[in-house]
Amino acid sequence: MFPERTRNDVLRELAQSDDGVFLQLMRDLEPHPLQRGELLGIPRVVTDFVYFIDSGVVSLVANTRNGNSVEVALVGREGVAGIADALGNRPLPYGLVVQLPGLAYRAPKKLIREHILSCSALHELLMNYSQQVMHQLVQSAVCNRFHSSVQRLARWLILTAERADTNRFELTHEFVAQMVGAPRSAVSESASTLRDEGIIDYRRGVLTIRNAKRLRKISCECVDVVSYSSNGGPSRLVDPTEGAASDANM
Repeated sequence: MFPERTRNDVLRELAQSDDGVFLQLMRDLEPHPLQRGELLGIPRVVTDFVYFIDSGVVSLVANTRNGNSVEVALVGREGVAGIADALGNRPLPYGLVVQLPGLAYRAPKKLIREHILSCSALHELLMNYSQQVMHQLVQSAVCNRFHSSVQRLARWLILTAERADTNRFELTHEFVAQMVGAPRSAVSESASTLRDEGIIDYRRGVLTIRNAKRLRKISCECVDVVSYSSNGGPSRLVDPTEGAASDANM
């Protein structure tokens, strides 16, 4: 059995381009619940599966030998985790870590490669998405080098919220520090700055974006390069400012 509908953008576009191949591919895919912190891929190790994200967020994380890590890109329901491994058949230089829980549809890499070879529409969709990931990788290098901790935190929150379809999620300062490549103290100070200005709220491990427009203004120009809306899709980050009063008692 396979789902008649999916929220994943790549699969939805494939259904419009080639419904027959879409149905064949969906029969090969199996639902896979995404658990927070789950490793879908290990750096320099060939992955076994390709994951079409239906909900939740997966981070592409680069690590150093001494254990430090930084997020270099992220995948939500607009894309596919592990596709670079399938296209190039080489180990990934980064890990795949579930940042926010959700659901994915996965299939063995071998089957995905067979579908790619037999369907030009799927091949083009996956190549286009791989280019979007490349843009994220390049922009992450620029952002980590030239932009402040506050800007990087704002960028990361916007990109995560867009892909998660929510303005509220569970996070720890330690985890965010790893994702944005900044010391925990710097992340805590940046989060406090945003909270004092009424842009975010952070209580008991739950972060809420209260003013998405101001958060985007504080962020760096990297948002305009790699946000979902900048890559041909509508903005998914809804400004909850009007509902702030009802959330005040969270």
